[in-house]
Amino acid sequence: MNGAREQTAAQIAQVFRDIRERKPLVHMLPNTVSAALCADGLSALGARPLMAVDVRELREITEQSDASVVNLGQLNQEKTEAAGQLLRCAAEFGKPLVLDPVGCGASGFRLQEVQKLLALPWNGIVKGNRSELYSIQRNQCTREGVDAIEMRELSLQIPEGRVYFVTGKADCILWDDKQRELLKPCIVQERTRYNIAGSGCLVGAVTGACSSVAAGQNQQQTYILAASAASLGMAFALEQAGTAGGYGSAKTALLDGLSRLSEPDFERWLLQ
Repeated sequence: MNGAREQTAAQIAQVFRDIRERKPLVHMLPNTVSAALCADGLSALGARPLMAVDVRELREITEQSDASVVNLGQLNQEKTEAAGQLLRCAAEFGKPLVLDPVGCGASGFRLQEVQKLLALPWNGIVKGNRSELYSIQRNQCTREGVDAIEMRELSLQIPEGRVYFVTGKADCILWDDKQRELLKPCIVQERTRYNIAGSGCLVGAVTGACSSVAAGQNQQQTYILAASAASLGMAFALEQAGTAGGYGSAKTALLDGLSRLSEPDFERWLLQ
């Protein structure tokens, strides 16, 4: 299977069957641009989405959730405070965590606040495109908005306890001086006709759902399995969207594709 050298097709497919069966509660600190799509996508998988943003309830919400996703789009001081509270609580309760540093290289303010959040003690997945992760590693703004325009080289020096899930034309996973390329998403990207707004944030939401049920040999392997499953699951759904006749129907096809990840045809697709 292209894209999952250590995880088998059966392991990847089982992640989505487990989501459908266990119906995990996935808490997301969202941004308003993509919140509806992320909630729909989590529901399509069989997960239960919960969006909470007020610091007065984040501890309680994080404790009861099976995983948390921190989306830093539309960042402001209030959201930074909420994100910090959520990260600390997730670390305290040992909850799976995904951080999406949306557009962190677009401005000095965003990059500075994201670096503060990354400096907190927590384990989990940092999901971003090459531009965002390059900005984090170099502490340098790329000023590419929320997109990755240039092909930038990333360091394999990843902080202990974290896994970097790099999205783009060719998804890859970075950890402990190691790298795994996920080839099938690259093939799918070449066939995709529509750039669906919010689909990048949706990858983060799907990663959160996968991390809530994935079971690796240790915490790091669990994160790698979750990121691999999210990458390949989204690739499958985007391939379905790529055959749609228009933008609106492509969005529907994307959600329909996510709802099929627990079915046998996804595992067959993985083996192609």
